[in-house]
Amino acid sequence: MAITVRQLTPADVPSLEPLFGAYLDFYGVARNASAEQKFLEARLSAPDSTGFGAFAESAMVGFALCHHAYNSLRLAPAWILHDLFVRPEHRRKGIAEALIEAVHSHAKGTGACEVILSTAHDNKNAQALYEKLGYKLDTQFRVYVRDLRA
Repeated sequence: MAITVRQLTPADVPSLEPLFGAYLDFYGVARNASAEQKFLEARLSAPDSTGFGAFAESAMVGFALCHHAYNSLRLAPAWILHDLFVRPEHRRKGIAEALIEAVHSHAKGTGACEVILSTAHDNKNAQALYEKLGYKLDTQFRVYVRDLRA
């Protein structure tokens, strides 16, 4: 089965929505179809975000969403690979790696100095893939998050 990876556009939102929903389910996030659609349309329309889809024939089987950032210490742009998901039945076939490589290529093309990502502490499969691809666990900085909606 041949896999094609390409940059997504707002026209891809209908194909992306079921995968994005499965991604939210994976992380136990409450669903809101209308908000999800608006979020995806905005992200795929914005110049500071981009997405990539992996397609088997005409069906989307995986996606990556990333957002532009800056590394002030390196005085250079960066990209955050924020969301990565591959349908369970298509995992372990190199699809996630192909999506990450598309993000790397895009980031390099914009002059970025790095791609930053995070995953759940218990997602050992993702951690193994990221380390295989050269990602290093950050031991210099501790990441904190403050929920502004709580």
